[in-house]
This record gives sequence, C-alpha cells and structure tokens, in this order.
Amino acid sequence: MNPPQSENSTCPLEVRVLHYSYPDGHKALNGVSFRLRENEKLALVGPNGSGKSTLLLHLAGGIAARDEIRLWGRPAGAEELRRAVGLIFQEPDDQLFMPQVADDVAFGLVARGVPAAEARRKAMEMLDRLGAAHLAERPPHRLSGGEKRLAALAGILVMEPQVIVLDEPTSALDPRARRRVIETLRALSQPLILTTHDLDMALDVCSRAALLYDGAIAAEGPLPDLFRDKELLERNGLELPLRYSAT
Repeated sequence: MNPPQSENSTCPLEVRVLHYSYPDGHKALNGVSFRLRENEKLALVGPNGSGKSTLLLHLAGGIAARDEIRLWGRPAGAEELRRAVGLIFQEPDDQLFMPQVADDVAFGLVARGVPAAEARRKAMEMLDRLGAAHLAERPPHRLSGGEKRLAALAGILVMEPQVIVLDEPTSALDPRARRRVIETLRALSQPLILTTHDLDMALDVCSRAALLYDGAIAAEGPLPDLFRDKELLERNGLELPLRYSAT
C-alpha cells in the first residue's frame, strides 16, 4: 500500500496531544504527543499501567480518536488506521484461530476480497520470506511461542501495512525464539513501534525511544543514550538494561 502524498507526507505517523479516559473514569492517556519518522523503529517503553497498550489500540484504530492521530500529515480515523497500521498483539493466540497457519496468514487478504488462491499464494510467499514456510500446514495451537509470533507477524505483513505496531513481541520467549524475532524485526522495511519491558531487545531493534509514564511522554531520545540514564529510568519506573547494569 503506497502512502498518500501531501505537503507534510514525510512523517508516517504522528500523535498530537492524545487524551483518553475509560468509562470508569480512569485516565489512561494524558496528552500524548510524538512522531514516528520515515523508516524508523521506535521503542515505546514504560512501567505497567503507563498507557502503552491503550496507546497502541488507538494507533491501530481499535479505539476511535478524533483528529489527534495523523498518517503522512493527514488526520486519520479509525477505519483508515485499521487499514494502514498492522497491530501484533502481545498474545499471538489472540490472532491465530484458523485450522492451519497458512489459512491464518491468508485470512486478512480473503476478508479484503482477494481470491482465495491468490491469498494463499501470497501467504506462502510471506511465510517463506520469514523462514517459516515449514509451518504452513501446521495447526497454530501446536506451535511454539516463537513460531506463533512469526505466524502472527506473517499475517500482518502480508497485508502490506504502512506502519507496524507490536505489543511485547519477545514476551515469554526462550533465547533462541527471542533472537529469531529480533532478527525478523530488524529486517523489516516498514516503520514500526514496539512496546516492551525488554530494554535490551529494544536496543537491538530500535534507534529511538519514547518513555511513557502516567499516560504522558516523560522523555524521548536516541538509543542508547536514553537507556544509559539510570536516574531517568528509575524515576519513571524502569531499570537499566542488563548490558548497562553489568558495567
């Protein structure tokens, strides 16, 4: 999917002073503002309850915003965001429900009206690109955690999203699966945002980070500079990455 061209089309995604409160009155987002630059991989970090998952739902059109979210310089509604932004949930099982992996990967294309045979061909090509073609005929519930994440990622990438957002992509993975997911994310051409508590993984994948605390951006900057600031991290409920705490 090619991004629309406009005078301000150099920024794939921008959030402008986004506020959100849940029906019970809990204020989850308190004026969040940031930009995702072209070809950038951005880590969105913060402690539990800081608003990360709520923000991702807004970015993917799961929670409607007004004009606070822009794609390529233009205000984007929920429907446009759902088509342009590919969201990969923290739990891959939330996205995998078909009898076979290839069916799952093809599902979104079929839902958009792509003929089944063409959708299947594209699904197989994407699985092969991710080194996961051998999973095509397997039932998702029999995959390992890392294999499920690759299958979920294939199902998003085959839709050719303009932006990818991921919620805790290495959560509960063994070291080998974690490394495979990191290598896959590093190789992606699309700009992406990932939330994570795994700051070492963020250092391996991303070039910049935004620190979310109490529903607002508390700090923003290049990696690894931000993650070397022990006082800043501790003040906002985080600890130094292992590679820095060991030095």
